[in-house]
Amino acid sequence: MKRLVISAAFLAMATSAHAQMGRGPSPDLDHDGKVTFAEFRKAQADRMLERLDTNKDGKISKAESKVMEDMAKRFGGADGATRIAQMWTLGDTNKDSLLSRAELEAGSKRRFDAADSNHDGWLSKGELLTMRQNRGRDG
Repeated sequence: MKRLVISAAFLAMATSAHAQMGRGPSPDLDHDGKVTFAEFRKAQADRMLERLDTNKDGKISKAESKVMEDMAKRFGGADGATRIAQMWTLGDTNKDSLLSRAELEAGSKRRFDAADSNHDGWLSKGELLTMRQNRGRDG
């Protein structure tokens, strides 16, 4: 249950940040109809670092993530602020007030594994659609 909650929080954070930044390219980088973890990670963790890590130190701080503040407003007042705080708490596993590449990749891996319903090591279009439909829901 805890893993599902963590996965849902990371998914909400990543997809909300993704929506804030625009739709972006398909995670199926080689267009073979399968999304591998490497492709998924690039579309999730790498993209978040590219967009939010303004000082390019490989970590996202709360201070440099104005996008996170905007997301809190979009989620709606106190409830939004609570969700963002939970995302940081769950994602910042070493409690240094930063989201590192390793922490973002761990979140991507949890999301990928949760979405890979048949456990074949890749995501189909159907699995991606289900993941998107469930985005932001607590497990």
